[in-house]
Amino acid sequence: MAANFFLRSSGSPLGGTGNLLLSQTSGSVGQNYGTTTTAGGTKIQLTSTAGGTAIQWFSQPFTEAVTISGNVYVQLRGIESAATVNAGFSVLVERCDNAGAVLSTIIPDTAVGGELPTAFGIVSANITPTSTAMSGGERVKVTVFAVNVGTMGAGTVNISVNQAALGNASYVQFNEDIVTDEVIEINQYVGAGRYGYN
Repeated sequence: MAANFFLRSSGSPLGGTGNLLLSQTSGSVGQNYGTTTTAGGTKIQLTSTAGGTAIQWFSQPFTEAVTISGNVYVQLRGIESAATVNAGFSVLVERCDNAGAVLSTIIPDTAVGGELPTAFGIVSANITPTSTAMSGGERVKVTVFAVNVGTMGAGTVNISVNQAALGNASYVQFNEDIVTDEVIEINQYVGAGRYGYN
């Protein structure tokens, strides 16, 4: 069963400036992060605000060992401020230890779709990873970059995260069945004096 990991605006339990949560549950209220592009630029790590802190996403520790080998589907929702910005997204996916230190590369920096639209839209790609054996306690790290599609111009690029619907969300989908230590909250219903019945 495939496992979806959503880019969220929540801070990673690892702490640290710019470290956000790569969650197995989607968000609800969208959050945008804006990054300044430069004339002639080629690769700029996404930031919390234009010219702000660089951001990256970490999963919770994997509960058990798994080998990531099937194609990875990456979908990102974004926008460029003008057609002359000539920018798109690329993604880097890495295997990390429990403390967040990078151990190896699962997906090298790879383009995700083409040029971003000037109204929020989706770019996506199916990417073949390097077969990677992950142990329990390790994490996945996702870093997204603004990259040139042609000659980059000055402006901004925004990514939108937290969306609840798969068709409109920024997320990474692994073919493998992956379980992490993330605590999943569920609604409980009270009926006939018992929890769990509605």
